[in-house]
Order: sequence, then C-alpha cells, then structure tokens
Amino acid sequence: MLHKLYAPLSRLRNFFTSREQDEDLDREVCAHVDLLAAEFQRRGMTASEARAAALRQFGGIANLKDDLHDRRGLPLIETFFRDLRYAFRGLRKSPSFTAAAILTLALGIGANTAIFTLADQALLRALPVKDPARLVLLTWHGQFIGGSMRGTDSFSYPAYTDLRDGNPGVFTGIAARYQDDVDVADHGPAARAYAELVSGNYFQVLGVTAAIGRTLTVDDDRLTDASPYVVLSYQYWSRRFGADPAILNRTIDVNGQPMTVVGVAQRGFPGFALMSPADLFIPISMKKSVTPTWDDRTRRDNVWLRVFARLSPGRSIAAAQAAMALPYRRALENDLASVHRSAAFAARYQRGSLALSAASKGYDHLQQSFAQPLYLMLAMVGTLLLITCVNMANLLVSRATARQREIAIRLSLGATRAALVRLILIESFTLSAAGGALGLSLSWWVSGLLVSFLPYDNIDVAFRTAPDLRILAFTAGVSLAAALLFGLAPALQATRPAAPSLTAHGTGMRKGLVAAQVSLSLLLLVGAGLFARSLYKLMSVDSGIDSAHLLTFHTDPSLHHYTPARARQLVLDLQSHLRVIPGVIGAGGSLSAVLSGEHWTNTVHVEGYQPHADEDMTFGWNAVTPGFFATLGVPLLAGRDFSARDAGDSDTVAIVNETFARRFAPNGDIVGLHMGFGDAGPMPLEIVGVVKDMKDSDVTNPASPMHYTSILQGRFPEIGMYVRTHGDPLSVAPAVRRELARLDPALPMLGVKTVETRIAETHYLDRLFAWLSGAFGLLATLLAAVGLYGVTAFAVARRTREIGIRIALGASRESVLRMVMGEVLALSAIGVAVGLALALVLGRYIESQLYELHARDPLVVAAAAAAILSVSALAGYLPARRAARIDPLRALRYE
Repeated sequence: MLHKLYAPLSRLRNFFTSREQDEDLDREVCAHVDLLAAEFQRRGMTASEARAAALRQFGGIANLKDDLHDRRGLPLIETFFRDLRYAFRGLRKSPSFTAAAILTLALGIGANTAIFTLADQALLRALPVKDPARLVLLTWHGQFIGGSMRGTDSFSYPAYTDLRDGNPGVFTGIAARYQDDVDVADHGPAARAYAELVSGNYFQVLGVTAAIGRTLTVDDDRLTDASPYVVLSYQYWSRRFGADPAILNRTIDVNGQPMTVVGVAQRGFPGFALMSPADLFIPISMKKSVTPTWDDRTRRDNVWLRVFARLSPGRSIAAAQAAMALPYRRALENDLASVHRSAAFAARYQRGSLALSAASKGYDHLQQSFAQPLYLMLAMVGTLLLITCVNMANLLVSRATARQREIAIRLSLGATRAALVRLILIESFTLSAAGGALGLSLSWWVSGLLVSFLPYDNIDVAFRTAPDLRILAFTAGVSLAAALLFGLAPALQATRPAAPSLTAHGTGMRKGLVAAQVSLSLLLLVGAGLFARSLYKLMSVDSGIDSAHLLTFHTDPSLHHYTPARARQLVLDLQSHLRVIPGVIGAGGSLSAVLSGEHWTNTVHVEGYQPHADEDMTFGWNAVTPGFFATLGVPLLAGRDFSARDAGDSDTVAIVNETFARRFAPNGDIVGLHMGFGDAGPMPLEIVGVVKDMKDSDVTNPASPMHYTSILQGRFPEIGMYVRTHGDPLSVAPAVRRELARLDPALPMLGVKTVETRIAETHYLDRLFAWLSGAFGLLATLLAAVGLYGVTAFAVARRTREIGIRIALGASRESVLRMVMGEVLALSAIGVAVGLALALVLGRYIESQLYELHARDPLVVAAAAAAILSVSALAGYLPARRAARIDPLRALRYE
C-alpha cells in the first residue's frame, strides 16, 4: 500500500535541526521517490510514467521543508501571513474550485446581508434622537366613543390636551403628531410632499435640534392659524432645495397657504415614523391648511393623533402607566360630557384603560406589518446559508482527500496538527472573505431592487440600502461564522494522522453532509410551495369586484381651495367627461380607495334594532359617487343607487351591503329604514339601497357590515376615481389626464394604475414571500444536487477497480447502475425523511403568514418531496451511468 511508503518519512523530522543536513534530506527524498516509482511500475505504468507520477507526488517536498524550517521561532503574525500567502497560492492553482466556492458563498452571504439590511432599517434601528429608550407610545383599550377612528393608537386632540395637561410629572413632556400628504410649491408647479403635523413640544420631547435655523416651539402651537411656520427635514431640504442655506425665512406654499421656513431638522431625522419619513413639520395649530376639509381639533369623537411621551428620570413604564390612570379617566369623563351617550354606553366607556409601550423605534404601522415577514425571511436566508456551508464543507472534504498525500508528508516532516488545521482554516477564511466581499456588492443590488418594488410613498427615503458600518459588521460576522462552520470539520478530518482511514472517513462525512443538504433543501422547498399555494388562493378570492379592465387614480380638490359646492360639481363634470372617452364604459369614485388597505369605520344605530350589552356597533364606512357600484361591477340587490340629487343639503341617504341588511333586518326589507351615527340620537340617514358584498380594504377580510353614504353630501377631501374600459385600462390614461386638465390644469392626477396592480401591491409581502422562497428553494435544491453528484462521482471513482472486477466477473451493466442508484436514493431518502420531520415541526411558525392553508398541507409536502427526490435521482444518474460503462481492463489498471 502507498501509505506504507510515508511511514519512514517520520524520521525526517530529525533533519530539521540544522541546515548542514539538507544534503542527507535530499538523498532520503530521492530514495523514496525511487521506491514510489517502482510501486507505480508494478501497477502497470511505464518507467517514464511512474517516474513522472512519483516526482509529482514529491515534487513539493523541498518547498515544504523550507517552509517548515523557516517557520520555527517566527512570531505568530508572521506565521499567519506565511499561511495566508500559501493559501493564496493554493487557491490560484485551483481556479475552478476557487471560483465555485466564492460564487456559492457570495450567494449565501449576499442573501443574508440583503434581508438583514431591510430588517435593520425596518425593525432594529432606534430613532436618531436623544436617549430613544426613554420614549413611550400611548394607546388605549376599551369602548370607542363613536365617530371616526384611525385605531386604538390614536387620540382626539382634546383627549391629548387632557393627558398633556394632567401629566403628574412622570413624563418630561407629552407630544403628538399626525401625518398627511400636501402640495408644496416654490416659484413653480406644486409637488406632492409628506407633512407631519406636530405639537409645539414635539422637537423638545424628542431632543431633536436644527441643522440650520430653529425648530418649532410651544409658542408656535398656541393660537389657531396664527403660526404659518414650517421646518424642513434635512433629506427634503437637500433633495428639493439643493441644501441651500438661503431657504431660511423664505416663503413656500403648502396647499396654497404661504408658510415661512424657520429651520431644517438635524441630519438623519425622518420624523417619528421611520418607515414613513416626513418632508416637513408644521404646527398642529395650522391643521386647517394641511387638511382643509376637516379640522376636528375640538371634536372628541374623532381620534386621529398619535401621542408619545418621554419618561422622567428614574420612572419606569409600569409606574408611569399607573400614574396616568387618573388623567385618562378624567379625559374619558370629558369625552362623555361632550359626546352624549346612553348610560349603558357610558358605563362601558369608562372601563377603558390607557397603555404605554416602548417607542425607541418610533411609530409606524409598516413596522408592525413588516416584523414577522422579515423575521421569517431571515430564517429562510439563514437556512440557505447553512446549506451553502454544507456544500462548501463537501467541497473542502473533496479537496482535502485530493491533498491527503501533501498533508501526510507535512505531518511526517514535523508539522503539528494544529498548524495544519490553522493553514486549512486560513484558506477557508480567505474564501469566505472573498465571498463576503462579493456578497456585499450583490446584497446592495438585491436590497435596492426589493425596496424599489415596495408600493409605499417615500419608501426610498426610509430605506437606505448602501452598506454602512452596521451592515459591514454583519457581513464580516456572517463571513467569519460561515468560515468556521464549513472549514473546521474538514480541517480536523483532513489532518487525521491515520492516513489509511482518511478517505473512508472523508466519504462518510460527505454522505452525511449531502443528506443534511437534502433535508434543508426540502425544508425550503416546502416553504416555497406553501407560500406559492397561499398566494394562488389569495389571488383567487372573489373580491366582489370585477377588477379586470379597471383603471384608478386619485386627486384632491380640497388642497386647491375648492368649496364643497365646487368640489361636488367637479366630480359630476369629471364623471360625465370620462364616460364619453372612447373605450370607457363607466366612471365612479370613492373617498376611501378599495382594496388598498384603507379602512374607515363609524359607530351606528339602526331603526328598530336594539343592540345587546357590549355588542360592537362600529362598522365599515365609505363615501361614494353615483355610478360607483356599477363601475366596479357590484350589483344592486334592492332599492336604488345614489344620484346627482343626493347632494348638498338634500335628505341624507345611505346604501348598505347584504351582510348589513341580514344583520339588522333578517326577516324584512331594510330599504326605507333609518340609521344614525353613535349609539343613540337622531337617525337622519334613510337606507335607499342594498348592494352585494364586496371586499373593502383587503381581500383576506371576511364579509362584514358596510354602509355607504353619498360623497356629494359630506366633506370633500381627496377622492379616488375608477374608470372601466373595454380594453387595456392604461391605454385610456392619457385621455383621462387630458380631461382632468381640461376641467382644472392645477389638479394633479396621482397614483395612476390598474385595480389589479393595486391588489397586487396590497399583498406585496405575500408575493415577495412566494418569489423569494421559490428562489431560495431552487438555489438550495441545485446546491444539494451538486453535492449529491459530487459524492456519487467520488464514490464511483474510488470504487473503479471494484466495479471493473464485478463487470469482469459477469455483473451486468444494469446491476451496476442499480447498485449505484440504490445508494443515491437511499441517501436522498434519509435526507427527505429528516427534512419532512423538520418541515412538520417548524411549519407552525409560518402558518400565520398563509391564507386559508395549513403548514402541513399534504399536496405541498408530497410535491416538495417528489421534486427533491427527482432532482437527486437525476444528479446521481449521471455518475451511475458512467460507472455502468466502465471498461474492466482500464479499471484494473486504475489508480
């Protein structure tokens, strides 16, 4: 056996005590080259072939000797750089292996860095303010007072002032904010921007200073409409005004209202909502200029303000919450004194409570919706990186097997096992560093691409995908961890001193690694199948709307000083103009855009219906134009549609959906009954029609009671228009734009898209899950196939002589093929079994992201298992077929 020729080399370590013994060493090496050449000749090689093969095996012995001799007594750092140079030389000599390894690592590390970049921006970063850990967000639990509500994290303005003025000292300040979009003009046409209405103490509570000028103060928020001042965000100042310092004290138009720029906020401050960055900050006292159609600062039944506070030194959240219970109770009593409700309602309402939560990351509903999806994506890319490391370990085991003679020689010449492990690990770190550098560039492109697809306004300002120190540190940490993960086990395996068992141990490790790859790949494939099927079911939901051939856009006449009467006439004129465009079937509009995630509610009471105790009477609401239901393809089931007569001061009317009708008139006709807002009082709205149920804000929401009022009879802010066409909806968009400009050239036509596109955008995360998990599953399967192909090809090469003997003794080609394929399928079956167990255990963690689908869906699990087995069989068939075609004569001479 060849390994026996290496044993005498152990005494060569004694020759490294002095340079004078080099000649003896060279003679010893030459003697062993002759012995090895003789052995090769006995195995069938010619004398020249045997001599060349022996020289190749021992050709580097002098370099190894010099390398080991020169290392003795060197400082560790110099030894490290010698190892690094050697690793570079070794990798340069194997360009195919090096390129495959770096590309594989770049994909795994780049995917992790890209998703971490998004998660870091959305979930992990604190507000760039003074001591963000002391900030808390105020929310409430209990009965809604009625009217309009934006959620239990919102308060009416009077309730906010009650809490602010009733602060018993647990907070250094309580501030409030509300965000809306505005039109900003500066010596030119207006452009859309995002304004944050803020209380006068907003910047003081946050501890935010000005880059130039000043911030807003309490005095700017004392008198209504008396402080037309604005502070720009640093980003908006740079983007819109070129960071011109002369912007200070300049007047700009906000919704047609002249406002003076008094300052620019500190660099990097986006407002209180990281994911919804503000462009400018305006005092709440100027609210009427920002929301011309509704002021509501005196209404206690309209909750719209987000409220936050800064804890006083030494105060905890729990202590502050207990101390604020009394001021909140007084606010509830003030609400009831202003908004008259029944005694039963009042008793329920007063049981409400105030809650505080940490707000170091500010407030944003997008953060809440992004949280679990991003954590799941991190788990997916983490699994992909694990598969990448397994694949790399497989490659390194193969490389170590090919280098076993070099390693045996080094050990025989006196190298320690620790030094060899270090040398191989440095090679792993070199590969990982190169893969991490390439992956960082790849992640920058991927994360930017993902952000560009996000259907949210100003999102490119919120997400900064360029790598910074945090991202660089993450990439470096992942690269280091990956190098240890895929490099340590092969390094320890390769440096085993027992040379005869090295190949066998390497083969066993490679088989175990391939089985692990198959199981992890199956896990990702199951996830991809679940998300794809969930998306299919989601997109197949009957929304109640005929979304095909439907164009939508929105405009806001209120920002251009339209009176209610003029706005009503604009809508009627616009509808009539749109309906005569060639290819247009109908046109209608609504206050709240359908299937866009928007949702408004009202508390109502209905004639003849007595709610039971604690019954929730708050239902969905929208205001629509005449012809809205027909345009969207929603049939009228009873009564009539709105008409142009349902406008202004005429008798107020309402239309309800069939779920509303079944609930409040199960045994009769609801048309003709009256309803009102709140839990008691007048019922001015006559129900004139019933329409078929349609999805309101989201196709996943079940049908619920909805009531619609005529948009011509209420306040008139932004309106969303819908245009039904015969063909491609986007083909009529230019004509629609011309008709709007003909009515008023100053009115912008915003958000032009098809309704089908809007639905897709609403479920962007579902689509992202399906695409990314599919891509990760495909990549993982390819890596597993490559690993399986490699281990099978290696096993076939190692057993060439055995297979040749089998064939020479009469074994058929088919039996050899079955033998090899049997081992391949057995290995794959083990991986599939482990993967299925993991999928069943971990599936419950993704079930909340699936629509009407269980994580143990048998169809998805069976399809994923069949796919991975099919790919495994194909990967194993190629080397198995090669084994079946081995020539026995050549196999017997194979080394």
